[in-house]
Amino acid sequence: MKIKSFIISALTGGALVAGCTPAFAADAPFRLGYLVDASGPQATTLKPTFDAFQLYVARLNRAGGVNGRQIEIVTRDIQSDTQRSLDAVQSLKADGVSGLLGLGATNTHAAVYAAAQRLALPVIAANPINIPIVLPPAKPYAFGIGQELSLTGTVGGHFAHQIRPQGKTIACVAFEVPGSILGCSKILAQAKAEGYEHGELYTVPIDQRDFRAVVDRIVALNPDVVADCIGREHVAALLPILSRSAYHGVFLSMDTGIGDDTLTDAVSADSKLQVYSYTRFVTNTDGSGPQVDALRAALRDAHLPDNDASYAGGWALGLVVTDALRQCTGACGPDAFRAALEKVDVDSGGLTGTRLTFTAADHYGPSAYRLYQLNPATKRFTAIGGWQRIASNGQLAD
Repeated sequence: MKIKSFIISALTGGALVAGCTPAFAADAPFRLGYLVDASGPQATTLKPTFDAFQLYVARLNRAGGVNGRQIEIVTRDIQSDTQRSLDAVQSLKADGVSGLLGLGATNTHAAVYAAAQRLALPVIAANPINIPIVLPPAKPYAFGIGQELSLTGTVGGHFAHQIRPQGKTIACVAFEVPGSILGCSKILAQAKAEGYEHGELYTVPIDQRDFRAVVDRIVALNPDVVADCIGREHVAALLPILSRSAYHGVFLSMDTGIGDDTLTDAVSADSKLQVYSYTRFVTNTDGSGPQVDALRAALRDAHLPDNDASYAGGWALGLVVTDALRQCTGACGPDAFRAALEKVDVDSGGLTGTRLTFTAADHYGPSAYRLYQLNPATKRFTAIGGWQRIASNGQLAD
């Protein structure tokens, strides 16, 4: 399915597309493909990033584009289905795109990267979730600007110890898919490395919405911290049951596109459960800077609620793409776009705690995460401490 919401000024039928012919019009648009789950099982998790990216590109095009050229985004709704994703890669290559953005659920990522590499198309996986293929050593066409699961899990384990420094037991809830299990496994391993003695992994099918049995096991174990690596709808099903249970410890949510409202709506004002969340990008209660201000103005103008860190992730993707295109001369075909991506170094403008950088050796770069605590009475999150930085090799900054 094609989503007919191209963000570009009107094109004529005779416009030459970069990468399709030896010559190109000097004002021809940059053309990029975007794979998004707009109507499938992970739409609520993945579409906010896409929505914010659309707003960013629309704003950029109104201001004249990049180097006098507009940006055209050719979108495919892949519904987090692997075959639909592979078909989209082929069709977008035929459409003459210089690179691919977005991606569906993590079960589609490896296949998309492999197909794109065969076609020499660079791919930037967007927020919220990236898989380890984006980490060094750099793969020729694989980039990531989201939350790579092994790094995010490492940060989660560190935050668990920060919240409960005397804690001994931690549990983590994951899907029965490799990426989710990886995230939880890293949480448990890092918590143990910092002093926890026991970690318990609970896995559920990705389509599960009844978490009563999981909560029963949590209550029986009574861990100091319960962490997770699951989706928005799953947290919305798990958390209300957990908050009403006999468990009164800590719930630490990995914000993989979960959204603030999912957590605040699930916890009553008198709940004894202590709810925390952590994310690579700012939430609606945090952040300052020129890009944060621009994002929030765009959300207001579009009548979208400022309640999801994925919006900041989508805006950050726009910054990365813009910085690369500014350095991409001529037709800016796939090889030139890839080379330009390896020079990206841009201020995040308050969206996160580090600059956004890629190099020839590192297609992910340093990242930073912030911990937030929910006040159930006010339904608002408050930042706890500063940004926790982590290198792409997994080394936590002091």
